[in-house]
Amino acid sequence: MKKYQVEYELQDGYIHDWLVAGPQAIEVEDLDQFQGADFKLQIARHYYTSESGVTVEIVERKPVSEELPDLKWNFCHCLADHFVDQTSFYHTTHYLRSWAFATVLANGEQTLECELTTNGPADIWINDEHVHRQEHFYHQDPNRVTFTATFKDGKNDILIRFEEVAARECPYVMALQIRGLEHPIRPVRIPTPNEAIGRRLMLEQILDKCYFDRDVFVSGEDVEILFGEDMGISSKIGIRIQRPDGRIYAEAHPAAISGKSQKMVKAYELPESEFELWLMAPPEEYYEKGLRVLRKRNIYSFRNKFSEEAYGTYATRRIEALKASAFREKNLYAEVAKMELGVWKNLHPEVLEASIERINDRGDCSDFDLVGLLGMVYRYFAHPSFPEELKGKIKESALNFRYWDEEPGSDAMCFRTENHSILFHTCEILAGQLYPDENFSNVNQNGAWHRTLGEERAMAWLQQRARYGFSEWDSNVYFEEDILALSHLVDLAENEEVAEMAAVVLDKLFFTLALNSYKGAFGSTHGRSYTPYIKGSRREGTSGVSRLLWGMGCFNENMRGFVSLCATKNYEFSDLIYAIAVDDVDVWSRETQNVDSGDPTEIAGLKGVHKVLYKTADYMLASAQDYYSGEKGFQQHIWQATMGPDAVVFVTHPTCVSEKGSHRPNYWHGNYILPRTAQYKDVLVSVHKFDENDWMGYTHAYFPEYAFDEHAIRDGWAFAKKNDGYLAITAKNGLEETTLGQNAYRELCSHGNENIWLVQMGRASEDGTFEEFQEKVLGAEITYDGLSVNYTGLRDQPVSFGWEGPFMVAGEEQPLRFEKHCDSIYCQYKAGDDVMELRFLDWALRLDFSN
Repeated sequence: MKKYQVEYELQDGYIHDWLVAGPQAIEVEDLDQFQGADFKLQIARHYYTSESGVTVEIVERKPVSEELPDLKWNFCHCLADHFVDQTSFYHTTHYLRSWAFATVLANGEQTLECELTTNGPADIWINDEHVHRQEHFYHQDPNRVTFTATFKDGKNDILIRFEEVAARECPYVMALQIRGLEHPIRPVRIPTPNEAIGRRLMLEQILDKCYFDRDVFVSGEDVEILFGEDMGISSKIGIRIQRPDGRIYAEAHPAAISGKSQKMVKAYELPESEFELWLMAPPEEYYEKGLRVLRKRNIYSFRNKFSEEAYGTYATRRIEALKASAFREKNLYAEVAKMELGVWKNLHPEVLEASIERINDRGDCSDFDLVGLLGMVYRYFAHPSFPEELKGKIKESALNFRYWDEEPGSDAMCFRTENHSILFHTCEILAGQLYPDENFSNVNQNGAWHRTLGEERAMAWLQQRARYGFSEWDSNVYFEEDILALSHLVDLAENEEVAEMAAVVLDKLFFTLALNSYKGAFGSTHGRSYTPYIKGSRREGTSGVSRLLWGMGCFNENMRGFVSLCATKNYEFSDLIYAIAVDDVDVWSRETQNVDSGDPTEIAGLKGVHKVLYKTADYMLASAQDYYSGEKGFQQHIWQATMGPDAVVFVTHPTCVSEKGSHRPNYWHGNYILPRTAQYKDVLVSVHKFDENDWMGYTHAYFPEYAFDEHAIRDGWAFAKKNDGYLAITAKNGLEETTLGQNAYRELCSHGNENIWLVQMGRASEDGTFEEFQEKVLGAEITYDGLSVNYTGLRDQPVSFGWEGPFMVAGEEQPLRFEKHCDSIYCQYKAGDDVMELRFLDWALRLDFSN
């Protein structure tokens, strides 16, 4: 077969264009043979082979070897982080291999310093000679290894095989930098069977300048692709909207012309789901001529509307929630909703079968499935339409399950995070109650033994959260899982103390959600979150819960929590908490969560937090105060300004370009190095300081222009208006608007390893028109002194703060650490006390933790 060469440039010495194959994912069997802290290394060595595994000529779209005919070479263009990124999530343990290939041209023989960055082991062959192996495992933070290699004059074929062992989230990247290479202008070559090299390069240039201005398209909105103003050239291209499973929903073949756009479909014409947007060569070139030019983007289509105002009754919203959930695809809790509604004819037993299989495989998150199945046993087994063939299978799964990490067995299940802990304890209690005299095979004990152990563990968990709060504080992801467990305990636990304490903790959680939400958006700081749940509020795991309880939010794909609440008969939601949720008075709140709790099950990296919240009728600003500044972050969301479900603003320090959830942190959720942040009501300062050799080298603000009624970027500030709320944000090192790529017109970058971001909120009732607000902010004095800032503010309360030293407002030092667990107009509570009292006007609700 004839092949051709496409030539590319190096980017700061990094190869940015590769042929990549893989990953080859091999499920690891007999995990018990790999024990100890270095079990991943043991697995890698078990599967290691000194041969590369590549046995046929390397060319685009051809297989790696005759033994692996489905594992083919595909073109990969790296983004700004330089990574070939194979990151994914594996519910069971797998050994992974991937390959990357490129040819590098050198002017004369040269011995050069190279740096290979990977999460796991890797081998490099240059011109078929093995020149380097590195053998390490770095879970979230890939490791850089420097070595020297000799490049001959002319062509040098570089083959890299990089490995990982996946158990749950699996960050899996590779980058290669070649330092000091003397080379032609375009020294990287990629072999392809298509001879239209010029056409390929032109299409790549065009596709890189196509973008969309939002991630989520709602109801009647057009899914529209925009073409960059400075495209310079135009051509016919292909655009496709398809599901990750390959099903195509829309396709167009427009001419991409600078400044124009292509409307595809209305969002309501798509099922509510995640989609891939393919920007590609026209189909006749892509398929018939093999011109595989492709760029992918991710979008989400929403049919359900977001409610920003309370409506209806709990009873009517409950039916609405169940109907919104019942016909979602392949979701166990959609089947629960059908059973609760009594629409048995629409049941999909294969969904239950898949859940049983995951439980039997002990896949990660199988505790989410088991608690739902056990709830079904209690509530629906007696119904004549329940699939008879599944009853014995569910029982067998429960009897053979592993209920805690101290039990025998090796698997990828996560036990010790806050949400998983209470779910495992709930499963153990419910299974033990159901089958008290049956033998549970994993520990050779009966169900009564399991029930007792589960109750002891659950009570310890409940007491910790009742008295001290959550380590995964205000999580708009994991609160849903906590609600899943607590609602089952309230309804089904036979031990009255366990059921009552679960109800008390559920009350406290709902109070936290009500206090820290703005018109249905849980816009608080979060102990753990993910990118889709902070780039707007529509996909938050708590959104359906708040919609059910007080009519604000939306019913979405995260249905475990609100469907389980709908099925719960023994819990009565408090009218007082409802009143707090819908109250629109100004609230200045200070809280601590999980401070000095002594909780032995804290997730590594999550520590006690001191947080503040300022909520008005027009906006909300929330932050974690001086949260372990300078330390490495995880999934903590440090601060956020909220003016609507899509109109949210926050700043992070990214580790990579990827927005995949298995990077923790990633481009948006979490911070590689945590900032030092302080807030006083409507003013916030966040100071960043990290190593000058940082991989990304900048901080950035999420600033979704499409979501604002008006916005302006001028004089070093970015301004936004939503309804009667205003926001102004600036950075010491300046702001650079992103106009292309995945975050076009939703991102403001500020380069440099030392920087200060400042936020000023405002509203029409205080600051006049939007234009007047801008002039007031621009007229306010702001001075920087190294990593400190002095800002006069808009409320006659000058603010000063920095990387070190106190937080001063109007000449008075403001506390960054608080004594009380909750300090607001609704509650005054000291952590550890027996009773927490919630108040609203003349109402009171006493939460008694003394059991």
